[in-house]
Amino acid sequence: MENQVQALKAGVYNVRNVDVRPVATREVEPDYPPGLAPILTGKAIVAYTVRTDGRVEDAAVVEADDVLFGEAAVSAIRKWRYRPAQVGGAPVDCRMTLPFVFVSPYLSYPLDDSMPDPSSHAPLDAPPRPAAVEPR
Repeated sequence: MENQVQALKAGVYNVRNVDVRPVATREVEPDYPPGLAPILTGKAIVAYTVRTDGRVEDAAVVEADDVLFGEAAVSAIRKWRYRPAQVGGAPVDCRMTLPFVFVSPYLSYPLDDSMPDPSSHAPLDAPPRPAAVEPR
């Protein structure tokens, strides 16, 4: 899924053109969409504006592996807070993008004996165990 990137509004700087970039002060991880549980991973790229008060506005999906990844990323970025960008020592609105990578929390291994117990096997490069010494 791809969307058109919104043109810069008047008075909004591209992140490449500021003296001091915005710094996140509050980050919120996106929720993994339950409807995508069978999918192991995904990504979404979000474009947004960091305002002079540190809040996020105009968040939009630039690209996403699935519309649900995009919606989750936009929902999360709207909750982020920033120390704003600066130009000439003054805070300015700044447009930037951020990629989100999703890893399914729904991964699990079968509960039967089909998976070997890793603790029952010594690593291949482990030194040999010393022979047991019997007490006299």
